[in-house]
Amino acid sequence: MQAQEETRKRLAMAVVEYLDKVVADGSVAGDGAESLEVAKQCISDAFGINLEDETQIKELSLKPFSLDKVFDVYLSTQAKLSSSGADTGASSTAVPATTGPSDDDRKRADEFKAKGNSLVVTRDYQGAIEAYTKAIDLVSDNAVYFGNRAAAYSQNGDYQEAVDDAKHALDIDPGYTKGYSRLGLAYFGMGNYEDAKAAYEKGLELDPASQAMRNALETAQAKIELASSKNTDRSSAPTTSNAASAAAAAPGAGGGGFDFASLMSNPALMNMAQSMMSNGGLERLMSNPAISQLANNYRSTGQMPSMADMMSNPDIMDMARNAGGSSADSGAAGSDGANPLASLLNNPDLASMAQQFMRGNQDNNSAPK
Repeated sequence: MQAQEETRKRLAMAVVEYLDKVVADGSVAGDGAESLEVAKQCISDAFGINLEDETQIKELSLKPFSLDKVFDVYLSTQAKLSSSGADTGASSTAVPATTGPSDDDRKRADEFKAKGNSLVVTRDYQGAIEAYTKAIDLVSDNAVYFGNRAAAYSQNGDYQEAVDDAKHALDIDPGYTKGYSRLGLAYFGMGNYEDAKAAYEKGLELDPASQAMRNALETAQAKIELASSKNTDRSSAPTTSNAASAAAAAPGAGGGGFDFASLMSNPALMNMAQSMMSNGGLERLMSNPAISQLANNYRSTGQMPSMADMMSNPDIMDMARNAGGSSADSGAAGSDGANPLASLLNNPDLASMAQQFMRGNQDNNSAPK
Protein backbone atom coordinates (compact mmCIF):
# COMPACT_ATOMS: atom_id res chain seq x y z
CA MET A 1 0.00 0.00 0.00
CA GLN A 2 2.86 2.36 0.82
CA ALA A 3 4.56 1.55 -2.51
CA GLN A 4 1.37 2.41 -4.40
CA GLU A 5 1.11 5.72 -2.56
CA GLU A 6 4.73 6.52 -3.45
CA THR A 7 4.07 5.70 -7.12
CA ARG A 8 1.06 8.00 -7.23
CA LYS A 9 3.06 10.85 -5.72
CA ARG A 10 5.89 10.39 -8.23
CA LEU A 11 3.44 10.46 -11.12
CA ALA A 12 1.81 13.61 -9.74
CA MET A 13 5.26 15.18 -9.34
CA ALA A 14 6.03 14.35 -12.99
CA VAL A 15 2.89 16.22 -14.03
CA VAL A 16 3.87 19.25 -11.93
CA GLU A 17 7.37 19.26 -13.46
CA TYR A 18 5.90 19.05 -16.96
CA LEU A 19 3.63 22.03 -16.26
CA ASP A 20 6.65 23.98 -15.03
CA LYS A 21 8.47 23.11 -18.25
CA VAL A 22 5.73 24.25 -20.67
CA VAL A 23 5.38 27.54 -18.80
CA ALA A 24 9.18 28.08 -18.73
CA ASP A 25 9.69 27.41 -22.46
CA GLY A 26 6.77 29.66 -23.41
CA SER A 27 4.57 26.88 -24.79
CA VAL A 28 1.80 28.25 -22.60
CA ALA A 29 1.69 31.94 -21.66
CA GLY A 30 -0.65 34.62 -20.35
CA ASP A 31 -3.89 33.45 -18.76
CA GLY A 32 -3.02 29.87 -19.64
CA ALA A 33 0.18 30.07 -17.60
CA GLU A 34 -1.75 31.43 -14.62
CA SER A 35 -4.23 28.57 -14.89
CA LEU A 36 -1.38 26.06 -14.89
CA GLU A 37 0.02 27.60 -11.71
CA VAL A 38 -3.35 27.04 -10.04
CA ALA A 39 -3.39 23.48 -11.40
CA LYS A 40 0.06 22.79 -9.95
CA GLN A 41 -1.04 23.93 -6.52
CA CYS A 42 -4.20 21.81 -6.66
CA ILE A 43 -2.28 18.69 -7.74
CA SER A 44 0.35 19.09 -5.04
CA ASP A 45 -2.28 19.60 -2.35
CA ALA A 46 -4.31 16.59 -3.52
CA PHE A 47 -1.32 14.23 -3.44
CA GLY A 48 0.37 15.64 -0.33
CA ILE A 49 3.38 17.18 -2.12
CA ASN A 50 5.08 20.17 -0.53
CA LEU A 51 6.60 22.15 -3.42
CA GLU A 52 8.77 24.06 -0.93
CA ASP A 53 10.27 20.87 0.54
CA GLU A 54 13.39 20.35 -1.60
CA THR A 55 14.13 16.96 -0.01
CA GLN A 56 10.69 15.62 -0.92
CA ILE A 57 10.86 17.06 -4.42
CA LYS A 58 14.26 15.42 -4.97
CA GLU A 59 12.90 12.04 -3.85
CA LEU A 60 9.86 12.26 -6.10
CA SER A 61 11.37 13.88 -9.19
CA LEU A 62 11.88 11.91 -12.45
CA LYS A 63 14.75 14.14 -13.58
CA PRO A 64 16.71 13.92 -15.79
CA PHE A 65 13.65 12.30 -17.40
CA SER A 66 10.44 14.21 -17.94
CA LEU A 67 6.88 13.23 -18.58
CA ASP A 68 6.93 14.30 -22.23
CA LYS A 69 10.07 12.22 -22.93
CA VAL A 70 8.56 9.15 -21.28
CA PHE A 71 5.47 9.62 -23.44
CA ASP A 72 7.63 9.93 -26.58
CA VAL A 73 9.29 6.60 -25.77
CA TYR A 74 5.88 4.99 -25.35
CA LEU A 75 4.64 6.28 -28.70
CA SER A 76 7.81 5.16 -30.44
CA THR A 77 7.51 1.66 -28.98
CA GLN A 78 3.87 1.39 -30.03
CA ALA A 79 4.75 2.43 -33.57
CA LYS A 80 7.44 -0.25 -33.82
CA LEU A 81 5.12 -2.92 -32.48
CA SER A 82 2.38 -1.95 -34.91
CA SER A 83 4.82 -2.07 -37.80
CA SER A 84 6.04 -5.52 -36.71
CA GLY A 85 2.49 -6.78 -36.47
CA ALA A 86 1.69 -5.55 -39.99
CA ASP A 87 4.70 -7.42 -41.40
CA THR A 88 3.79 -10.75 -39.75
CA GLY A 89 0.06 -10.40 -40.24
CA ALA A 90 -0.68 -10.21 -36.49
CA SER A 91 0.36 -8.00 -33.59
CA SER A 92 2.36 -9.75 -30.92
CA THR A 93 0.75 -7.55 -28.26
CA ALA A 94 -2.82 -7.84 -29.48
CA VAL A 95 -5.22 -8.53 -26.63
CA PRO A 96 -8.01 -10.96 -27.52
CA ALA A 97 -11.37 -9.23 -27.48
CA THR A 98 -13.81 -10.39 -24.86
CA THR A 99 -16.57 -12.02 -26.88
CA GLY A 100 -18.21 -14.09 -24.16
CA PRO A 101 -18.69 -17.86 -24.25
CA SER A 102 -17.62 -19.64 -27.41
CA ASP A 103 -20.04 -21.55 -29.60
CA ASP A 104 -18.63 -24.76 -28.19
CA ASP A 105 -19.25 -23.53 -24.63
CA ARG A 106 -22.84 -22.71 -25.47
CA LYS A 107 -23.36 -26.10 -27.09
CA ARG A 108 -22.01 -27.91 -24.04
CA ALA A 109 -24.09 -25.71 -21.73
CA ASP A 110 -27.26 -26.66 -23.63
CA GLU A 111 -26.33 -30.31 -23.22
CA PHE A 112 -26.05 -29.85 -19.45
CA LYS A 113 -29.39 -28.04 -19.44
CA ALA A 114 -31.04 -30.93 -21.30
CA LYS A 115 -29.53 -33.35 -18.81
CA GLY A 116 -30.89 -31.28 -15.95
CA ASN A 117 -34.36 -31.30 -17.52
CA SER A 118 -34.24 -35.10 -17.77
CA LEU A 119 -33.20 -35.41 -14.13
CA VAL A 120 -36.11 -33.20 -13.05
CA VAL A 121 -38.49 -35.60 -14.82
CA THR A 122 -37.06 -38.48 -12.76
CA ARG A 123 -37.25 -36.27 -9.63
CA ASP A 124 -33.49 -36.29 -9.12
CA TYR A 125 -33.54 -32.63 -8.16
CA GLN A 126 -30.05 -32.55 -6.64
CA GLY A 127 -28.62 -34.04 -9.83
CA ALA A 128 -30.58 -31.52 -11.89
CA ILE A 129 -29.18 -28.66 -9.80
CA GLU A 130 -25.65 -29.88 -10.45
CA ALA A 131 -26.29 -30.17 -14.19
CA TYR A 132 -27.76 -26.66 -14.41
CA THR A 133 -24.81 -25.34 -12.38
CA LYS A 134 -22.40 -26.76 -14.96
CA ALA A 135 -24.37 -25.05 -17.71
CA ILE A 136 -24.19 -21.75 -15.81
CA ASP A 137 -20.44 -22.14 -15.29
CA LEU A 138 -20.05 -22.26 -19.07
CA VAL A 139 -22.64 -19.62 -19.96
CA SER A 140 -23.54 -17.24 -17.15
CA ASP A 141 -25.74 -14.88 -19.17
CA ASN A 142 -28.60 -17.30 -19.93
CA ALA A 143 -31.77 -16.55 -17.94
CA VAL A 144 -33.28 -19.96 -18.70
CA TYR A 145 -30.42 -21.80 -16.96
CA PHE A 146 -30.98 -19.80 -13.77
CA GLY A 147 -34.76 -20.18 -14.06
CA ASN A 148 -34.52 -23.95 -14.44
CA ARG A 149 -32.15 -24.23 -11.51
CA ALA A 150 -34.53 -22.10 -9.42
CA ALA A 151 -37.33 -24.58 -10.15
CA ALA A 152 -35.09 -27.51 -9.17
CA TYR A 153 -34.09 -25.71 -5.97
CA SER A 154 -37.77 -25.24 -5.06
CA GLN A 155 -38.55 -28.88 -5.71
CA ASN A 156 -35.60 -29.77 -3.48
CA GLY A 157 -36.86 -27.51 -0.68
CA ASP A 158 -34.04 -24.96 -1.10
CA TYR A 159 -36.36 -21.99 -1.35
CA GLN A 160 -33.93 -19.15 -0.61
CA GLU A 161 -31.54 -20.40 -3.30
CA ALA A 162 -34.53 -20.59 -5.65
CA VAL A 163 -35.45 -16.97 -4.90
CA ASP A 164 -31.86 -15.85 -5.61
CA ASP A 165 -31.71 -17.73 -8.93
CA ALA A 166 -35.12 -16.47 -10.06
CA LYS A 167 -34.14 -12.88 -9.32
CA HIS A 168 -30.83 -13.37 -11.19
CA ALA A 169 -32.73 -14.73 -14.19
CA LEU A 170 -34.93 -11.62 -14.20
CA ASP A 171 -31.86 -9.37 -13.91
CA ILE A 172 -30.51 -11.00 -17.08
CA ASP A 173 -33.86 -10.86 -18.90
CA PRO A 174 -36.65 -8.77 -17.31
CA GLY A 175 -39.01 -10.11 -19.98
CA TYR A 176 -38.45 -13.75 -18.97
CA THR A 177 -41.98 -14.68 -17.91
CA LYS A 178 -41.02 -17.96 -16.28
CA GLY A 179 -38.66 -16.05 -14.03
CA TYR A 180 -41.69 -14.63 -12.21
CA SER A 181 -43.31 -18.07 -12.12
CA ARG A 182 -40.15 -19.54 -10.54
CA LEU A 183 -39.99 -16.63 -8.09
CA GLY A 184 -43.62 -17.08 -7.09
CA LEU A 185 -43.12 -20.81 -6.55
CA ALA A 186 -40.11 -20.19 -4.31
CA TYR A 187 -41.92 -17.58 -2.22
CA PHE A 188 -44.95 -19.87 -1.95
CA GLY A 189 -42.73 -22.69 -0.67
CA MET A 190 -41.36 -20.34 1.99
CA GLY A 191 -44.91 -19.50 3.09
CA ASN A 192 -44.47 -15.93 1.86
CA TYR A 193 -47.80 -15.78 0.06
CA GLU A 194 -47.92 -12.01 -0.36
CA ASP A 195 -44.64 -11.93 -2.33
CA ALA A 196 -45.71 -15.04 -4.25
CA LYS A 197 -48.90 -13.24 -5.27
CA ALA A 198 -46.92 -10.16 -6.38
CA ALA A 199 -44.58 -12.32 -8.49
CA TYR A 200 -47.46 -14.11 -10.21
CA GLU A 201 -49.19 -10.80 -10.91
CA LYS A 202 -46.07 -9.42 -12.61
CA GLY A 203 -45.76 -12.60 -14.64
CA LEU A 204 -49.37 -12.30 -15.79
CA GLU A 205 -48.70 -8.74 -16.91
CA LEU A 206 -46.15 -10.20 -19.34
CA ASP A 207 -48.21 -13.27 -20.25
CA PRO A 208 -51.93 -12.73 -19.51
CA ALA A 209 -52.79 -16.00 -21.27
CA SER A 210 -50.83 -18.20 -18.85
CA GLN A 211 -53.48 -20.33 -17.15
CA ALA A 212 -50.88 -22.09 -15.00
CA MET A 213 -49.73 -18.78 -13.51
CA ARG A 214 -53.31 -17.65 -13.06
CA ASN A 215 -54.09 -20.82 -11.12
CA ALA A 216 -50.99 -20.30 -8.99
CA LEU A 217 -52.09 -16.72 -8.29
CA GLU A 218 -55.52 -17.92 -7.15
CA THR A 219 -53.91 -20.48 -4.84
CA ALA A 220 -51.66 -17.82 -3.27
CA GLN A 221 -54.66 -15.51 -2.82
CA ALA A 222 -56.60 -18.33 -1.14
CA LYS A 223 -53.71 -18.88 1.29
CA ILE A 224 -53.67 -15.18 2.13
CA GLU A 225 -57.42 -15.16 2.78
CA LEU A 226 -57.17 -18.30 4.90
CA ALA A 227 -54.43 -16.77 7.03
CA SER A 228 -56.50 -13.61 7.44
CA SER A 229 -59.54 -15.67 8.46
CA LYS A 230 -57.53 -17.55 11.08
CA ASN A 231 -56.22 -14.30 12.51
CA THR A 232 -59.77 -13.00 12.73
CA ASP A 233 -60.90 -16.18 14.52
CA ARG A 234 -58.08 -15.87 17.03
CA SER A 235 -58.94 -12.25 17.78
CA SER A 236 -62.61 -13.11 18.36
CA ALA A 237 -61.94 -16.16 20.55
CA PRO A 238 -62.65 -15.78 24.30
CA THR A 239 -59.58 -14.68 26.19
CA THR A 240 -58.37 -16.20 29.43
CA SER A 241 -59.39 -13.08 31.33
CA ASN A 242 -62.91 -13.20 29.87
CA ALA A 243 -63.26 -16.87 30.77
CA ALA A 244 -62.00 -16.20 34.29
CA SER A 245 -64.43 -13.30 34.70
CA ALA A 246 -67.33 -15.46 33.58
CA ALA A 247 -66.32 -18.25 35.93
CA ALA A 248 -65.96 -15.84 38.85
CA ALA A 249 -69.40 -14.39 38.28
CA ALA A 250 -71.16 -17.71 37.75
CA PRO A 251 -71.38 -19.61 41.09
CA GLY A 252 -74.63 -18.70 42.81
CA ALA A 253 -74.69 -15.43 40.90
CA GLY A 254 -78.16 -15.73 39.44
CA GLY A 255 -79.08 -14.01 36.21
CA GLY A 256 -78.51 -17.19 34.17
CA GLY A 257 -74.97 -17.88 35.49
CA PHE A 258 -73.77 -21.48 35.55
CA ASP A 259 -74.08 -22.71 39.16
CA PHE A 260 -71.16 -25.17 39.23
CA ALA A 261 -71.68 -25.82 42.98
CA SER A 262 -75.27 -26.94 42.39
CA LEU A 263 -74.15 -29.17 39.54
CA MET A 264 -71.54 -30.91 41.68
CA SER A 265 -74.08 -31.37 44.52
CA ASN A 266 -76.51 -33.18 42.19
CA PRO A 267 -76.72 -36.73 43.70
CA ALA A 268 -77.49 -38.32 40.32
CA LEU A 269 -74.48 -36.73 38.70
CA MET A 270 -72.18 -37.59 41.59
CA ASN A 271 -73.49 -41.19 41.58
CA MET A 272 -72.79 -41.41 37.85
CA ALA A 273 -69.28 -39.97 38.29
CA GLN A 274 -68.44 -42.41 41.08
CA SER A 275 -69.77 -45.28 38.99
CA MET A 276 -67.66 -44.24 35.96
CA MET A 277 -64.50 -43.97 38.06
CA SER A 278 -65.05 -47.31 39.79
CA ASN A 279 -66.08 -49.44 36.80
CA GLY A 280 -63.63 -48.02 34.22
CA GLY A 281 -66.27 -46.00 32.43
CA LEU A 282 -64.19 -42.80 32.51
CA GLU A 283 -61.25 -44.58 30.86
CA ARG A 284 -63.57 -46.01 28.20
CA LEU A 285 -65.09 -42.58 27.67
CA MET A 286 -61.72 -40.93 26.94
CA SER A 287 -60.64 -43.76 24.60
CA ASN A 288 -63.94 -43.89 22.72
CA PRO A 289 -63.47 -43.28 18.94
CA ALA A 290 -66.45 -40.97 18.83
CA ILE A 291 -64.84 -38.68 21.41
CA SER A 292 -61.52 -38.89 19.57
CA GLN A 293 -63.26 -37.92 16.32
CA LEU A 294 -64.91 -34.93 17.96
CA ALA A 295 -61.57 -33.77 19.34
CA ASN A 296 -59.83 -34.22 15.98
CA ASN A 297 -62.58 -32.29 14.19
CA TYR A 298 -62.26 -29.48 16.67
CA ARG A 299 -58.47 -29.28 16.29
CA SER A 300 -58.68 -29.17 12.48
CA THR A 301 -61.66 -26.79 12.12
CA GLY A 302 -61.69 -24.88 15.43
CA GLN A 303 -65.49 -25.43 15.62
CA MET A 304 -67.27 -27.07 18.54
CA PRO A 305 -69.96 -29.63 17.54
CA SER A 306 -73.52 -28.57 18.29
CA MET A 307 -75.43 -30.27 21.09
CA ALA A 308 -78.05 -31.34 18.55
CA ASP A 309 -75.42 -33.14 16.49
CA MET A 310 -74.00 -34.81 19.59
CA MET A 311 -77.40 -35.94 20.85
CA SER A 312 -78.36 -37.29 17.40
CA ASN A 313 -75.15 -39.32 17.14
CA PRO A 314 -76.09 -42.91 18.16
CA ASP A 315 -72.49 -43.74 19.09
CA ILE A 316 -72.27 -40.84 21.51
CA MET A 317 -75.67 -41.54 23.04
CA ASP A 318 -74.82 -45.21 23.45
CA MET A 319 -71.56 -44.11 25.07
CA ALA A 320 -73.51 -41.83 27.42
CA ARG A 321 -75.84 -44.65 28.46
CA ASN A 322 -72.99 -47.06 29.00
CA ALA A 323 -70.90 -44.50 30.88
CA GLY A 324 -73.72 -43.47 33.20
CA GLY A 325 -75.39 -46.87 33.63
CA SER A 326 -78.64 -48.20 32.10
CA SER A 327 -81.56 -45.89 31.46
CA ALA A 328 -83.55 -47.60 34.19
CA ASP A 329 -80.76 -47.13 36.70
CA SER A 330 -80.42 -43.53 35.69
CA GLY A 331 -84.10 -42.99 36.10
CA ALA A 332 -84.02 -44.39 39.58
CA ALA A 333 -81.17 -42.20 40.59
CA GLY A 334 -82.51 -38.93 39.23
CA SER A 335 -85.48 -37.04 40.50
CA ASP A 336 -86.91 -36.67 36.97
CA GLY A 337 -86.04 -40.16 35.66
CA ALA A 338 -83.63 -38.79 33.01
CA ASN A 339 -80.12 -40.01 32.21
CA PRO A 340 -77.88 -37.52 34.13
CA LEU A 341 -75.14 -37.58 31.46
CA ALA A 342 -77.67 -36.89 28.71
CA SER A 343 -79.05 -34.00 30.78
CA LEU A 344 -75.52 -32.79 31.30
CA LEU A 345 -74.81 -32.80 27.55
CA ASN A 346 -77.91 -30.64 27.02
CA ASN A 347 -76.74 -27.96 29.46
CA PRO A 348 -75.66 -24.88 27.35
CA ASP A 349 -73.47 -23.48 30.15
CA LEU A 350 -71.52 -26.70 30.41
CA ALA A 351 -71.12 -26.68 26.60
CA SER A 352 -69.57 -23.20 26.86
CA MET A 353 -67.15 -24.43 29.53
CA ALA A 354 -66.25 -27.46 27.40
CA GLN A 355 -65.55 -25.21 24.44
CA GLN A 356 -63.20 -23.04 26.52
CA PHE A 357 -61.49 -26.16 27.87
CA MET A 358 -60.95 -27.68 24.41
CA ARG A 359 -59.61 -24.41 23.09
CA GLY A 360 -57.12 -24.30 25.93
CA ASN A 361 -56.23 -27.92 25.25
CA GLN A 362 -55.66 -27.15 21.58
CA ASP A 363 -53.27 -24.30 22.46
CA ASN A 364 -51.26 -26.63 24.68
CA ASN A 365 -51.01 -29.28 21.93
CA SER A 366 -49.69 -26.79 19.36
CA ALA A 367 -46.98 -25.33 21.60
CA PRO A 368 -43.32 -26.13 20.71
CA LYS A 369 -41.97 -29.21 22.45
